[in-house]
Amino acid sequence: MANNANHSGEFQRHAGMAVTLAFTLFSIARAADTPPATEASKTGIDSTTVLAPRDRATIERNVRTFVNAIAVKPGDESLARWQPQVRLCPLVAGMPGSDGEYVLSRISKIATAAGAPLAPAHCKGNFYIVVTSDPEGVIKAWMKRDVRMFGDETDQGGTKIREFLADRPVRVWYNTDFYELDGTPLGNNAGVNADGRTNLSARATKIEINSYRALSSVIAIVDARRMKDVSFGQVAAYVGMVGLAQIRPEANVADAPSILNLFADTSKAPPGLTAWDESFLKAVYGTRITDRAQLAEIKTAMVQDVAP
Repeated sequence: MANNANHSGEFQRHAGMAVTLAFTLFSIARAADTPPATEASKTGIDSTTVLAPRDRATIERNVRTFVNAIAVKPGDESLARWQPQVRLCPLVAGMPGSDGEYVLSRISKIATAAGAPLAPAHCKGNFYIVVTSDPEGVIKAWMKRDVRMFGDETDQGGTKIREFLADRPVRVWYNTDFYELDGTPLGNNAGVNADGRTNLSARATKIEINSYRALSSVIAIVDARRMKDVSFGQVAAYVGMVGLAQIRPEANVADAPSILNLFADTSKAPPGLTAWDESFLKAVYGTRITDRAQLAEIKTAMVQDVAP
């Protein structure tokens, strides 16, 4: 993808145009900090939903269920997040200028509060937020134009690709890379030398792993036809939640207070990130990415944060 642009205008509905980078793109580092006062739909969305006091044992159980449901951590691998080697640089397409800048401002605040590394101004985009009434057309055209859109998944049976193509209000795709602790890319054969022997510098212990997965790019396709009952703030919060770490947006977390329930019942949805959402993201970036017990540490940090 090309570097950030600061163009105005509406998103082109034709799918082919959508991936020629005639998108409306905005730099997160220069997004406005305050939403336009005339936009009534944006008022009150900076607030965080606060939980009423609850029994600690119940909270612990519910936090475990919540984290287990949404976290993607294959085996001993780390939960993928943004790292200093690849800093977060969101771009928005398909929204008028002031609305796109507002969404980017909210995502910037969410990322800063979580401790995620943000790229400087005029960075090269790696978190693409595309709002369109033709998500299928955009995805097909993008795939045709950029054969590396799905990384190496085309060599793994395409199961995850089919899940991504399923009809959802927001479809999210994650690309990840492996790194050694010093930030050296490892590629697909993490910890293995060219001759097939284990790389000693990437050898793990019982407590730590010496290589980790980090996000290299994220694509969020927002179906504009499903957004009529939600506010800009709710969209920004939802996209921020799914874009800061590799999670399962489709997970059933109906029993948890989370923005991930936004499309389950929009009338009961929170106005933005909940205390649980913010706590989860802070825990993701506050724990060691090489810790084998990373998920357990995230759960512990969340309980300490949200329990009375």
